[in-house]
Amino acid sequence: MRLTLTTKIILLLQVALCFALLSTAALSYLKMERMVEDTVASRFTVALRGLAGEVEGAVSLGVSITALRNLDALIQRAMARDDRITGLVLFTDTGEVLAAAGRVAGHSGPVGAIPAGWKAAFARDGKSDRVAAVADGDSQALLLGIRNAFGGVAGGVALTYSLGEVQAGIRGTIPDLLLSGGINLLTGLLVTMVAVWLLLRPIQRRLREMTASINMLGMGEPPNLTPELVAFAPGLKDFADRILEQQHGAEEDHPQPTGPAAETARPAGVTP
Repeated sequence: MRLTLTTKIILLLQVALCFALLSTAALSYLKMERMVEDTVASRFTVALRGLAGEVEGAVSLGVSITALRNLDALIQRAMARDDRITGLVLFTDTGEVLAAAGRVAGHSGPVGAIPAGWKAAFARDGKSDRVAAVADGDSQALLLGIRNAFGGVAGGVALTYSLGEVQAGIRGTIPDLLLSGGINLLTGLLVTMVAVWLLLRPIQRRLREMTASINMLGMGEPPNLTPELVAFAPGLKDFADRILEQQHGAEEDHPQPTGPAAETARPAGVTP
C-alpha cells in the first residue's frame, strides 16, 4: 500500500515522539529512583549523626567508649524513633562490637566484630565526617566515626535499613507512571496527527491549484490565480504573465495561414 506524503510525515513525527517520550520516561524513572534512595539515606543519616553525637558527648569528657554503660539504652532509644531502622551497632575503632540491636544483634550478637566490608569502609571514611555506605544484598549499612576528646577516632556507629523495601516502594509507582505516560503518549500522538493534518491540508490545496494553473499555461490559457494562491507563491503571477507573453509573441511571429493563401500553400495532392 502506497502511503501519502501526509501519512508519511505523521508516522515519522509519531515515531520520533514515541522515542523521545520513552527515553524521557526511562531517564526520569532512573533519576527518581536515585533521588528517592538518596532522600531515604539522608533521613537515616540524620538518625545516625544524632546517635553518634550522643556517644561523642560522653566520650569527649574523657571516658573511654568501652567504659560507657548506657550504650544499650542509647541504641534502643534510637531504634524506637524510627521503625524503618533494621539494626544499630556501636563498635570500637578496631571493629569490635560493643552494643547492637535489631537484625544485626541477632546476626553478630552483642560481642563480636563488624563484617569485613563494614570494616574496610570504616577504615576508608572513618577518619572523616563523611558517612560510609555499604550495600549487602537487600540491606544498606551507613557507618559514621565517633571522635574522642583529642579529635581521634574512638569508634563508630552503624545503622542498617532495608534497601529492598525502598526499591520495592519505588517499583510500586511503575503502574501509575505507565498509566500517566500512556495517556501522555496517546495525547501527543493524537495532537501530532491533527496538527500535521491541519498544517498540510492548505498546503496540499495550494499545490493542487498551482498544478492546475501550470496545466492551463501549458494549454495557452490564462490561469485562475486566487489571492490565496498568489500569497502562497508570490512569483507565480509574474511567471504566468511571462509565459503568456511568450506564447502570444510566438503566435504573432508565426501566424497561421487562412483563406486562399492557405489553399495555395497546401501541397498538391493534399485535400482539406
